[in-house]
Amino acid sequence: MSETSLHSHSAPTENQLHAAGDAVLLEKGDNNATRDLDTQLHPLNDASHPKFDDMRAGKVALILFSLGLASFLYAIEQTIVNTSISTIGSALQTKGSLTWITTSYLLTTTVFQPVTGRLADAVGTKRLLILEIWIFILGNVIAGVSKNLTQLVAGRLISGVGGAGLLSLSTILVSHLTNERQRGSYLNLINLVFTVADAIGPIVGGGFAKSGNWRWIFLFNAPFGPVITVILLIALRNSGSPALQKWSSIRTKLVKLDFVGMATLIATLTFIVVALNLGGQSLPWKSPTIVGMFCAAAVSFAAFVLAENYAAQPVAPMNLFVQWRWRNVPLIIVVRCLLFFHLFSMARVSFLYLAPRIFPEEQPPKRRHQTFYLPLFLQVIGVSPINAGALVIPFLSMAAISSTIANYVAYRTGHVRLPFLFSLVVLPVGMVRDTDLTAPIQQGLMSTLDETSTIGRIVGFSLICGFGFGCGTQISMVIAQVGLPTDELSTVTALVGSSPNLGGVLGVGIVGTIINNTFRRSFTRVVGESATAGLNLNDVVGLVVGEKAPGVDQRAVVHAFVHAWRTGCRVLAGIAVAQLLLALFLRPVELDDGKEAGREEEDEKFD
Repeated sequence: MSETSLHSHSAPTENQLHAAGDAVLLEKGDNNATRDLDTQLHPLNDASHPKFDDMRAGKVALILFSLGLASFLYAIEQTIVNTSISTIGSALQTKGSLTWITTSYLLTTTVFQPVTGRLADAVGTKRLLILEIWIFILGNVIAGVSKNLTQLVAGRLISGVGGAGLLSLSTILVSHLTNERQRGSYLNLINLVFTVADAIGPIVGGGFAKSGNWRWIFLFNAPFGPVITVILLIALRNSGSPALQKWSSIRTKLVKLDFVGMATLIATLTFIVVALNLGGQSLPWKSPTIVGMFCAAAVSFAAFVLAENYAAQPVAPMNLFVQWRWRNVPLIIVVRCLLFFHLFSMARVSFLYLAPRIFPEEQPPKRRHQTFYLPLFLQVIGVSPINAGALVIPFLSMAAISSTIANYVAYRTGHVRLPFLFSLVVLPVGMVRDTDLTAPIQQGLMSTLDETSTIGRIVGFSLICGFGFGCGTQISMVIAQVGLPTDELSTVTALVGSSPNLGGVLGVGIVGTIINNTFRRSFTRVVGESATAGLNLNDVVGLVVGEKAPGVDQRAVVHAFVHAWRTGCRVLAGIAVAQLLLALFLRPVELDDGKEAGREEEDEKFD
């Protein structure tokens, strides 16, 4: 599909359609020279640029190593701080809200990820990735030398801006350097670093804190910046147009960027993330502040949609969201959001339950974002803290294995829709006792766990859910990319790549509220309203061992939490079935084998 046909469909009315089309036609007619320079400026968007198949194995390995390292730095920053917050707070002698040390990084990574794709089109993916790496390092250095909480949070906010590009731009680079059939396998290699980061992050952070060198939690990644930069500059050298012409083309593209759309999208996500992190914990959900944030998010989102209809280079091209032939893009964004809704609310970063027991003096502050409900459930029913954290390993390990299998199948057969649908069938089967998906949701496998459940049963159910989750994560990105015009590949990749963080925030917030409210209601019937005032799920383990309320019937506490756990699982089972129903509407696609001849013909069919 041509640039003209793609963007001209963004307008909702016929007049706007013709106006946009005329504008793009005029632009294309008058700026052929600029477009030629753009191809030289941004060779990774050019189909003729060498792919991995045309490179030596050593060069491919270097590129993958650098991109994997960048993604690892992004991932470990999500976990390394959590087990060191108490030490950091004591060292800075602060009485402020320590939760902002972690929330600040989550905030900026979530809100800036969606715009990295369009920025990459303007300045070049490699160039922007290098810039993002140094922004990330700068933020961590500021955090590492900070003298107070304000400086530390400011550093974390800056590092989050850089971190937003580390994963998404690495994904974009791999997407441009591979054909569709190879893409999933290469992306899977990069994304396997998340399992490693989840495993070692809390341990490394706790180790730094215990040795009295907490500042190295932020400073340790500084040496990796030059390493990644040098590798990218050497392995992806560009001998295109002169530097002066390149920067002239960059200025031309920057002027055309959708700054209004970027600002309104960032504002929308900021309001949502902050509201979900504060609601039900620091502030009641019905408080004017939380309600006001959600209202502001709705207003800014409406402004964003309006801006996208008129932008020359929209952050989220509306035709990709409203035209039936491009339905895979919005469907995959929603389904991936729901997939990570499951992961964050149940298992991800559950290794945080291991590190505080290895370093018992490091107890993170109470906040719902650290309450991952599978290990918490296991502790409540009597599993030791270390075993509770370790029992999440089968879920994540199976997810990594099944992701590798699914991408291999896609590579060998060229078909991705069926493996993806299979993953979405397995996930609700992991939550539904019978393989008949019409069975009552309350009979979910995970929801049948109680204080009498054996370790084997728990591990078995986790393996089923992990298999379903892993099959669908990385292959879903490839489905969204298939058949896209090359000039929209970066934009769509960034939008799809940003959905996990948002899904995770929603999952922890919504499931946390459901489980917390259900537990409180059940427990109130046993001990009375006054005893449960201000009670949250962080207190549950203490209640079970008699630390929080001596004399309370521990069996009643366990029963109340098991009831709350089952309620949360039923909600997740319903969402799993909804994912499957949505995915049934995906357009069947077949992966390109690397021959570009068919792409132009396929685009013409869509015109």
